Amino acid sequence: MPNLEETVAALARRVEQLEDELAIHRVIIRYGLGVDAGDPDRAAAVFTEDGVYDVDVGRMEGRDAVRSMVRGARHQEMVGHCAHQMGPAVVTLDGSGRASAVGYSRVYLETRAGTHVYRVSLNKWELLKQAGTWLIARRTTRVLGHPDALNVIR
Repeated sequence: MPNLEETVAALARRVEQLEDELAIHRVIIRYGLGVDAGDPDRAAAVFTEDGVYDVDVGRMEGRDAVRSMVRGARHQEMVGHCAHQMGPAVVTLDGSGRASAVGYSRVYLETRAGTHVYRVSLNKWELLKQAGTWLIARRTTRVLGHPDALNVIR
């Protein structure tokens, strides 16, 4: 039977893992809220400085590229009319400040015809814990039906 010290240490490890997983879910969701608000700094802040966002319609490298995407006319036309729903995601922690998550994202878009699903995608997020904060180092996104979509979650 484990002693009290071993039990407390095991519980502390489990709590830390749970806190890390919750923080990862939150950073993924913060991206969606940032782009929906049309806030380039908020959307870019969830990535590492050199983070990569590899989406089937283009590739962004670094926070400035994410900011430019959010500031772009195509995205700004959607602000106030779109909702990015992120997750759920399955998170895998490796115990050394790295993690991955796989899951789905949906973008709803409100138009004159009503609100509809604009995009459903499969995602893989690769994350790093820097100075106690989880950030996205790489996000790979492929729209449902894309030839590489299943490779994202395999």
